[in-house]
This record gives sequence, structure tokens and C-alpha cells, in this order.
Amino acid sequence: MSTDAAPVIRRHRLSSEAEAYKARRKPSVPITMPDLSDHAAVARWRAETNALWGEDDDPHVPHRREVIGGVACLVAGPPPDAGAPMMVYAHGGGYVLGSAAVAIPITARLAASGLRVMSVDYRQPPEHPFPAALDDVLAVYLALAGDDTPVALAGDSSGGALALGAAVTATARGSQPAAVALFSPLLDHAAVPGSSLVDDEGSRLIDCYAADADPADPRLSPLRADLSGLPAVLVQAAADEPLASQAVEMQARAAAVGTSVTLQLWEHLWHTWHYHDLPEADQALTEAATYLMSGAQSVPHRA
Repeated sequence: MSTDAAPVIRRHRLSSEAEAYKARRKPSVPITMPDLSDHAAVARWRAETNALWGEDDDPHVPHRREVIGGVACLVAGPPPDAGAPMMVYAHGGGYVLGSAAVAIPITARLAASGLRVMSVDYRQPPEHPFPAALDDVLAVYLALAGDDTPVALAGDSSGGALALGAAVTATARGSQPAAVALFSPLLDHAAVPGSSLVDDEGSRLIDCYAADADPADPRLSPLRADLSGLPAVLVQAAADEPLASQAVEMQARAAAVGTSVTLQLWEHLWHTWHYHDLPEADQALTEAATYLMSGAQSVPHRA
């Protein structure tokens, strides 16, 4: 397999929509974080924050609630009998926040491009620390891929760790995904404490999920996992976001073991710009959908 060992810098002028959004950007977490050991307070905070972020369905690409592999999901895209490439999606939000409904701006555009998208409403901390979220994403993937059907994986931010972690685990079990796409992914929890990769609130969220686990556990920090044998991986990150350094390191580590990682670093943008109604988000997600569909269609079904 060929490898891509250098980032692709996406140089462009920001659209007027992106310029306007940057001028009015608000804090990523709009409500003061409660004591994360107070489960009831966290539940209220999550509900209020998710509502502010937005949980409305897309009328043009409706999502349906289904249980897959024992896990709640939102499903969008072509019907099962259409033969469309399938993808499992893990939303971001620092593990504690976010939901499959919050991720609809991403999953709707991926589904509109022709993918059948299963967006996982994985269990969240503090009630369900590591490895609950990873186990849920993996359960959905394995339920779909159990008959050798090609299934891709994708996720944003902390969901990027879940998607890559599920890909590594599934590959080790002999069930290689068709392709992987990661948007502004968090990949190494051990590099977060005391660093500038995330702010204090982000560190608290990540610690809440990790709980007593070793941050260097490859299941928690897939950058530290064996990346050999993985399918082709696409990573899109903002060139100036702190987590871009982990994406660059992942590309180098993957190339060293023969795994192809296409890394796109987009200038002038920000962490997970994919969520917003912007031409840059449309372009990034269209490219990601093409990448994922190409991977799924290149994997033969086995009788």
C-alpha cells in the first residue's frame, strides 16, 4: 500500500460566511461547567448545552432512531436495500457533551452524499467512563460488518479517538473497516495534561471519561496503538488548531508501518468547522464522503 507522509496544506481565502462566523464566535462550551462528579448536574448541563448547540433534524435528510448491536443510533441516508456504502459515526463533545442529534449537521451532509450513516449515541461519562463509549462504537461497527459487509468509520474531535480506536480494535480482530475519516481528532490523551492542546475545560472533560485508566492505554489513545493493517485514513484538521500536531504525528507513525494517511491541514479555520453552515464545511465533508465511499466500494463482499 502506498503511503502519504506529508500533510497537504489547503490554502484558500475564507468565504464571507466563514469570516462572519469567526467575527461572532462564542466559547465552545457556552454554559459554565458543573462539578463533573455530580451526575444530575452534568445531565442538566449536557441537555442545556446540546440544546444550544442544536439538535434539530435536517428536513432534507431525515434521521431515524434505530438500535444496532444493542446501541442507540440515528440513521440517515439511502435505505438498507439500496446497497449504499455504510459508515459508523462517533460525535465529538469531549465525551461528556454532544450527541448523535448534535452531530446532524455533519451526518446529514455525509448521508446526502450517498452514504448510509449510523451515528452512535454512545454512553457518556461520568455515569459511563472509559471504555463504555469505545465499546458502543465498536459494537455498532461489528453488528454491521459481521457478514463481511464493508463499513467505514468516522468521527470528530473526541469522536475521532473513538472511531480510530474502534478501527484499530476491529482490524486486530480480523474485521478491517473499509476506510476511516477523522475530523480535528483527539488521538493521544497522554499528551493532554499540562499542555496547550486543549483548554482547562477540555482537560476536565477528557479526564472525566478516562477516569482511572492509563492515559497511554492504546484503546484510549489510539495514536499509541499499532497502526499497521489499518485501511486508508483521511484526517482533516485546521492548520492552526493545537490538535493538528497529533494528526501530523499520526501520519508519520502510520507511514512508518505502511498505513496510508492522507492529512489535510486547512488554513484559517478552526476546530471541527465541519459542524457549521459554511462552504468550507460543505467542501470538506463532500471530499470526506467521496473518500469513504471509495474505500467501501473497493472492498469486495465475501459470499
